[in-house]
Amino acid sequence: MSTDAIDELKAALEAGAWMKAHRLLSKQALREPDGSLHWSNLASVSARLGLDPVPALRRAVLLAPADSRFLNDLGALEPSGIKSAGRLHVLDPLHGPAILMCALRAFGEERQAHARRLLTGLRLSEPGNVEASFLLAGALERTGQRGAAIALYRTSQILAPEDALGAGRALARLGAGPVSAAFPPAHVRRLFDGYAENFDTHLIERLNYTAPETLRRLALVCGAVTEQAPVRAALDIGCGTGLSGAAFRPYCTHLTGIDISGEMVRRADEKKLYDRLLTGEAAGILRHEAATYTLIIAADVTSYIGDLSAFLAALSIRLEEDGTLLLTALEPEPGNAPGIGPDGAHTYDLALLEQCAEKAGLRLRVHQRGAMREEAGQPLATLFLAFTKPRQTGV
Repeated sequence: MSTDAIDELKAALEAGAWMKAHRLLSKQALREPDGSLHWSNLASVSARLGLDPVPALRRAVLLAPADSRFLNDLGALEPSGIKSAGRLHVLDPLHGPAILMCALRAFGEERQAHARRLLTGLRLSEPGNVEASFLLAGALERTGQRGAAIALYRTSQILAPEDALGAGRALARLGAGPVSAAFPPAHVRRLFDGYAENFDTHLIERLNYTAPETLRRLALVCGAVTEQAPVRAALDIGCGTGLSGAAFRPYCTHLTGIDISGEMVRRADEKKLYDRLLTGEAAGILRHEAATYTLIIAADVTSYIGDLSAFLAALSIRLEEDGTLLLTALEPEPGNAPGIGPDGAHTYDLALLEQCAEKAGLRLRVHQRGAMREEAGQPLATLFLAFTKPRQTGV
C-alpha cells in the first residue's frame, strides 16, 4: 500500500468516514488478495457501516490461520468461528489459538474436564502461553484446587507482568496476593475496552446502575450544584461512555472527562457531552495537569483503586478550595473488613474513606447509603459521598 494511500485511509478512519474507508480497503484487498490484515480491517469497517463483516474475517483466517486475532474476532461474531477453530485443531493439534477457542467452547458447554485437558496440553506445548495458564487456573479454582490455581495465577503474572488478564485480582480475592495490586492499569484498560460496546445497555438495563443520578441528587441537596448557577469547571473521573457526563452536563460551564479505556473515551466523544476528553490513568494525568476544578465526580471508580490515599491526594490537588468531590464506594459485606469483595472489586467502609480523605485535605460533607448497581441480581451496598476541600486560612 503506497504512502499516499495509507495517509488517505488514516484520514478517513480518523474522520469516521467509514464509507470512504470501506471503498479504499476494498480496492486494496482486491489489489493484494493475500494480505490478511487488509481483510481484517475491511471486516472492522464493514461492521461500522452495518454490513456483514464475517466474509472478510473468514478470508483473513484462511490467509493467516496462526494469527489469533482473526480467529478470535470471527469466533465472537458467529458459530462458524468456533467451527473454524475446531477444524484448525484437527489439522494442527498444537495450534494455540484454536486450542484456546476450543477450550472456551468446552467451558461454555459445561465440558469442564475436556477444557482442562486441552489447556493442560497447551501448557505443555507452549509453556509461555499466558492465556492457557490463566484459564486453567480459573478452571482449577472452580473445582476447589486452590493451591494449584494460585500457582498458575502466579505463573500468569510472571509470564505477563503487566497482568492484563487479571491474575493479581484473582490472587487478591483468594487472599494470596496484595490487595493493592488487584487492578493494574493494563487489566482495567482491557476490561473496559472489551466492555465499551455494551456498557450502557448492560449497566442500566441489566445491573440497574444508578450512581450518576444518585450523585446528582446528592449534589443538589448539599448545594454543590444548583439549577441557577452552573459550576465553572467539572471533572468526570472514569467517565466511561458518558453516563455521569449526561447527568451533570446541565450544571457545568466546562466539563472534562478522563478514562483509562480508549474505547470508552471514543464512545463518550460521540455523545458530544464533554468539552475535553483525556485518555489514561486519572491519578497520573492529574499529577501533571495544570487545570483546577470546582466539582470532581468519581462514580464507581474506587472499586478499581488499590491505593485510595494516593488517589484522593491526586484529586485534591486539582480541586479548588470550597470545591466538591462526589464519590461512590462499595461497602464490605456485614462482618467483613474492607478489602476485595466476592466480585473481586475493592470495598471501603466509611471510617477508612474519611481517614484517607482527611490525609488528602478533604472533609466529608454529607453521605448516604444505597445501591449503585446489582451483582447476580443482588443490590451492592454503596456509600454515596460528598467531600469538600476547606478553604485555607492564614494567620
